[in-house]
Parts: sequence; structure tokens; C-alpha cells
Amino acid sequence: MKVLVIVGSSRGKGNTYKVTKQLEEKIKELGDVEFKYLFLKETNLEQCRGCFTCVTRGEHLCPIKDDRAKIEEQMLNSDGVIFASPVYVYNITALMKNFIDRFGYVS
Repeated sequence: MKVLVIVGSSRGKGNTYKVTKQLEEKIKELGDVEFKYLFLKETNLEQCRGCFTCVTRGEHLCPIKDDRAKIEEQMLNSDGVIFASPVYVYNITALMKNFIDRFGYVS
């Protein structure tokens, strides 16, 4: 089984990463599971422009050329995805919010 962990921390390997590593250890006790980590701070994921091309014509026609397609491929090639974000000002980080905005219409 393959699990992709998407980390939305701007600190990278801070507390959020440490918690996901603890989770990884516990899950691996249950069986053979391969974990891969994707740090949003290391990706080129531009902000949504609100053009609605993804809604009207399909996400694959998004005019923004960045790492979105590569990230989607990694997600589709995984059996499970874990989303991890620290809480900043009572909310998820801007990195994770941008990720959600960009992937909101992926089906």
C-alpha cells in the first residue's frame, strides 16, 4: 500500500511533520505500507486566478502551468492521502488553503 502525506507547513520538518512520522510508525505496525512525503513549501503551486476554466471546461485545461498536474498524479498513484497542516490563526496554513483552492474541482 502507498500513502502520500501532503504537509502544508511553512516550516517543513517541524511539529506537523513529526506528528505524521509518528502516525507513519503506527500504521507500519499494521502491515507493509510505503510512505511518501510532499512538502507544499517545496512545490511551485501558484494561486488560483478564479477563471472557472476548471469548472466549465475541466481541470486539465487550467491555464496555470505549475506543479499541480504532478501533484495530482502522485495523489492518483497512491492508495491513500494524508493532509497535514499546523493551525495558524485558528485555521490551516496559506499553503494548504491554496492547495485546496487549486484542487477543489478535481474529480
